[in-house]
Amino acid sequence: MTSGYYFAAIIGAVVSFIAGCIWYTVVAGKAWQKEMGLSDDRIKAIFVPKKMLLAFVCEWLAAFCTIGIFVNLPVSLIHKVFMLVTVLVFQGVKLSIFDGKSMKVIFINEGYRVLSIVILAITYTIFI
Repeated sequence: MTSGYYFAAIIGAVVSFIAGCIWYTVVAGKAWQKEMGLSDDRIKAIFVPKKMLLAFVCEWLAAFCTIGIFVNLPVSLIHKVFMLVTVLVFQGVKLSIFDGKSMKVIFINEGYRVLSIVILAITYTIFI
């Protein structure tokens, strides 16, 4: 494994995490909060430093695994991205349906998931 692999995973995780912060605040924050039925106080209780750190660690582990798939799967990058998006989005939609989420929440959450995979594909092409 080259150092590019680790750079791609770390930088991809950081950029994806920042994109998620923007996605769930500026881009779709109010709609997501309303659809989820979360009060401002509940939002403040959710987004505390300890939980944000745990979320970032999960983001980094997901980025590390995703970059590993990009490196080792012997098909073109576009096929890798479409395969990952298809699997992850359909799994997310399935879970959201059983969790009783609205279509709006599903589109918001899965939109971020697609954005995150695209960000990781870009960091992969830059560093690998």
